[in-house]
Amino acid sequence: RDNRWPLGETERAADMAALAHHHRVLLSFTSFATPRTHLPCASSSPPPTHARLRGARVLRHASGGGGSSSAAPVSSSSLEELSRSCTTWSWRGMRVNYLVRGEGPPVLLVHGFGASVAHWRRNIGVLSESNTVYAIDLLGFGASDKPAGFSYTMETWAELILEFLDEVVKRPTVLVGNSVGSLACVIAASDSTRDLVRGLVLLNCSGGMNNKAIVDDWRIKLLLPLLWLIDFLLKQKSIASALFGRVKERENLKNILMSVYGNKDAVDDELVEWCADHKRAG
Repeated sequence: RDNRWPLGETERAADMAALAHHHRVLLSFTSFATPRTHLPCASSSPPPTHARLRGARVLRHASGGGGSSSAAPVSSSSLEELSRSCTTWSWRGMRVNYLVRGEGPPVLLVHGFGASVAHWRRNIGVLSESNTVYAIDLLGFGASDKPAGFSYTMETWAELILEFLDEVVKRPTVLVGNSVGSLACVIAASDSTRDLVRGLVLLNCSGGMNNKAIVDDWRIKLLLPLLWLIDFLLKQKSIASALFGRVKERENLKNILMSVYGNKDAVDDELVEWCADHKRAG
């Protein structure tokens, strides 16, 4: 596939660039032609001028900045509004919560560990101006089912993503993932045997926890006994429950959110309450 910026895709590329800049993370656009092959990165040459201008407009709209007092405010949705807008999709007999908004080329937002649809609340409005935006709660998170004893693995979440694209979206889609959501999107893209995935946007992508190249690092080998001990302790239900009970306390949740959010103003009482309620429900 020609790696130059294709005509007709520049505006969507600018929107994705604005989203990545707003989160202050590295943006990786990836195009691919065949499954289970190396995914070549898109050309590093800059997009045409009109695409850069549109990207700047979207960025100003998303950040509420732009160096002018007349800049547009953050396009944010209340969590109550997002919750009312969500619906469910049945996947292998389990309920998966998701939201869809806007019209245009489809984009699927996939959250990170411990997160949910709600963490995209400041991005959904802006992106839905020119795209059909889907945001999904992976199984085990948010308002989706949390079946006990289920195998929560990156490969399982990748299968969920692909089947969601096949059954719900039904069009080639740009996947936008954050943290472990990015890794699930990469696996989904590499496993897809159809034209379900059109492109990737990776925000703060996590690495594979069982990657042999990582384990072979001598520094990791020195820590393996400690890691094995931590893994053993976390498998003890009483210890895991006590630890989880501390994490879901509102003050601790707020501190965790403050440590991972670039924009500290986004960590408001509404977000903390929403996270606490859904963690208790899980």
